Amino acid sequence: MSRLFAYMGNDQDRVKCALYPARMSLIADGAAASSFDAWGLGFYQGGEVLLQRRPKPPTEPVDFYGLVKDLRTDVIIGHVRQGTVGTAKNENTHPFRFRSWLFAHHGTVPSFDGVRDELLRAIPDFLRRNIRGQTDSEHLFHVMLAFLHDAGKLDDMNVSTAQVRDAVRGALSLVEKAAGKAAADGMECALALTNGRILVATRHGAPVYLQERTSLHDCAVCREPAPRDKRVDHEHLRSVLVVADVPAPPADARFVEIADKTLISISHDLKVEKSAL
Repeated sequence: MSRLFAYMGNDQDRVKCALYPARMSLIADGAAASSFDAWGLGFYQGGEVLLQRRPKPPTEPVDFYGLVKDLRTDVIIGHVRQGTVGTAKNENTHPFRFRSWLFAHHGTVPSFDGVRDELLRAIPDFLRRNIRGQTDSEHLFHVMLAFLHDAGKLDDMNVSTAQVRDAVRGALSLVEKAAGKAAADGMECALALTNGRILVATRHGAPVYLQERTSLHDCAVCREPAPRDKRVDHEHLRSVLVVADVPAPPADARFVEIADKTLISISHDLKVEKSAL
């Protein structure tokens, strides 16, 4: 199991402003923290895809807001791993990367030992060679990449959200075929997949929450201190945040819970669409 978040915004200099109201939902803490065994971040900066991974059990809560607030980026995926498949090491730490693609996953592919070979058969050799670790999550990622490759969209930066949704659905259908419908229906699967321009996420099982922001008024980060106490507004700031396997966020954070078995897709202009998984 794990904690997972994915963020997209329209101002790379305002990450700390956009995420401040949701900061408490970006802390991996509580009773489960003792069993976390790794954490990682993936983000895009200056045309590069960057990874920051810590494949060791954290000794204190993982504060993603503190880790990302000073980044200059439009897209971030963060993940804390509570391992079910594979040991804690760098190769098993999310997010996973292939070229421009980043992926992280909460949940477990059912009967993974029994379905691994069938999943691998769906993956072309050049993608299979990129699998470095043992996790079900990394294999699932590469099945999605295989569907994108089959559609001729693996390296297309203008790939549409609909085409990425098709790849996600195709991969999950293959899991269902391999593991059986009953097992697939009962699995938890929250994932985030992005190429830095669009983002697709899912809810299947454990709660997933979505926050959409179309502006930010009276920014708590930028407000001038007393005695002037002048408010600062960011009328232009737009952002989307998806969080999975977290306690229900407070009402003032303005999250909505996503219905079960839903695909969430976020376009480059931050348009959010929801469709059946």
